Amino acid sequence: MKNSIYHFCSFLFLVFIFSNSIFAQENTSPMRFSLYGGAALPQGDFSSTNGNKAGYAKIGFTAMVEGSKILSESVNWTSSIALAINSLDESEMENKLSGTGITVSSGNYITTWAMTGVGFETVASPSVKIYGIGQIGLLLSSFPDITLSSGGTSITQTTKMGTAFAYGFGAGVIINKINLGIRYYSGEPEYTETASYGGITNTFKAKLPATVLQLLLGFNL
Repeated sequence: MKNSIYHFCSFLFLVFIFSNSIFAQENTSPMRFSLYGGAALPQGDFSSTNGNKAGYAKIGFTAMVEGSKILSESVNWTSSIALAINSLDESEMENKLSGTGITVSSGNYITTWAMTGVGFETVASPSVKIYGIGQIGLLLSSFPDITLSSGGTSITQTTKMGTAFAYGFGAGVIINKINLGIRYYSGEPEYTETASYGGITNTFKAKLPATVLQLLLGFNL
């Protein structure tokens, strides 16, 4: 059932991308393409340093490409692909292990959000538009590898990429071709984690939330 949902979301996203291309060929109303960069602020458990689902994610950065098919004066269909990179709070993890002499080193969270949905916008002045958007899609999340070291001995936990249904919403303002926006994306992927020590390998699965608030500065092409 879970795999079916993932496959359906992927198929749905591709259908909407294809539909946008068809509409662009058959209709003279414009497509709007935008490029963004900005900050990725982890939210909720994703940024927490307490609890079983604590993600220890720190503020990172994001990049996004977005295409909007203008359906009417105030309605558009918007598809987005966003990439966010957030580092792990190693110092806070070491604080939790205070007194053990264990040091922590890790990689980064890399989350890819393939999203599509409906947007609404209104004209505030000849050069200013205000918009809102709601989307669903697919999250591909790469969990950072974590190495614990002490006294010349180390244990590394590796994790396979997790996938999940994702949802999001956002808002922004367009001033001429400058696009200032926010996007809130959330999903809860399941990861397969593996750790080996002394010839013994342990593998387990865990569902951990990934939620980011993106503060974006973009340019409409």
